[in-house]
Amino acid sequence: MLKKILSNPLILQSLWSLIARFTGVALNFAVILVITNRLPKLAAGDLLLLMQFVTGVAMLSRLGIDQLLIKEVASSHESHSNFRSEYLKNSYKAVFSLSLIFVAIWLLLSPAIRASFFDNGGLSIISLSDLMFASIGILFFNLVILNSTYLKAIKKTVVGVLSQNALPAIAFLFFIGIFWNQFTQNQHYINLYTASNILAGIFAMILTWCYLKPQVSISGSRDGADAINKPEAVPSIYGVIKKSMPLAPISIFAYLMLFADTIMVGWFLPNDQVADYSVAAKISYVILFFLQALEATIYPRLLNLYKQKPAHLLAFFWQSTALVIGVVLLVTIIMYLLSDWILIAFGEGYIVAKHALALLLLAQLFRSASLTFSFMFIIREKVRYLNIILVIALIINLICNFVFIKIYGIEGAALATLIANGVLVLAVLTLFYIKQLLHNINDQGQLV
Repeated sequence: MLKKILSNPLILQSLWSLIARFTGVALNFAVILVITNRLPKLAAGDLLLLMQFVTGVAMLSRLGIDQLLIKEVASSHESHSNFRSEYLKNSYKAVFSLSLIFVAIWLLLSPAIRASFFDNGGLSIISLSDLMFASIGILFFNLVILNSTYLKAIKKTVVGVLSQNALPAIAFLFFIGIFWNQFTQNQHYINLYTASNILAGIFAMILTWCYLKPQVSISGSRDGADAINKPEAVPSIYGVIKKSMPLAPISIFAYLMLFADTIMVGWFLPNDQVADYSVAAKISYVILFFLQALEATIYPRLLNLYKQKPAHLLAFFWQSTALVIGVVLLVTIIMYLLSDWILIAFGEGYIVAKHALALLLLAQLFRSASLTFSFMFIIREKVRYLNIILVIALIINLICNFVFIKIYGIEGAALATLIANGVLVLAVLTLFYIKQLLHNINDQGQLV
């Protein structure tokens, strides 16, 4: 039985993805441990909040291009390497243009951002020049994500997973190691974080470059059976942006669902409590790291099966769903049982985040249960329904944050996330069955 399980391609590839993701998780936790143990809690809160801003604005600036890239590249046949390479190159150009626009917006709004989120009553305020320089991280972080997305789309899953999570962490640890004595002085940790984004982006491009070599496309399978579906022409830069726009809300609202609570905690509470909440949130994201590892394996294969072998889609979908729920449930239980020891590792002062962490772990479990079902909305071109669900859940999240943070502090933010994720999973499952996204298969195994 063990041999049969380990020979299953889905389980085997998922196992390697989980190992890669766990490596990334360990490296990211090493970064956070250094931050929380080397910096005062107020300074740690500043840096963690800045990291949240950079990744968030970077995600907004992509406008769903990474979602489009994986959808189009993973759906194409592996022989169409020219199509895949050209799609990545045009995605590069589109993301580069959009990133520069958002960098300019960041620069214009830097004084307001500094006054609203990093003032701390004048106790520890980030230098305006450092905050403005951090904007360049938007562009280079986008390069990391785009390259990782492409690698996952062409089924280089392990490398893709490692490049997304391990590269930024390794780059930051590299600079921390070199400038260990200067790390805590004169807020050098801000510029070292920005430098790490630049290094990670450059290395990510080098890592992906070898997969962009053009190859001759073939028109049929090796056994001469069915002809391979010819891909559409690669759109221009404007065409990429236009085509990605319907997918943009999925990324934007999903991000806001995850991180709006941290931003609102920074708005309503001092940044030392932002540090408490950020640590609890980062620990709960371990579940999402495992989830993303499974996503990197499952989503490209679902897309490919839908286009190339639809008769196999049904069985693969339910195998994937069972795998996701089983892995995430096990990780959630382990994380909850070890929560006291994990929090103490960041410093004894962070144990106050225990109750918030418990709520966040449950919230991420709810969110994870909707993963494969959400994929089918994208695959079956029902994205508008998924967008509506995400908007509703986000509005509920923001309202609950506004109410509960004032009453319960960081526990209120965690409760808001739990309620919003509960609404999200119920709505996704309900619409999934109403729209019968898996039950429209004809006798030839084709989806209709």
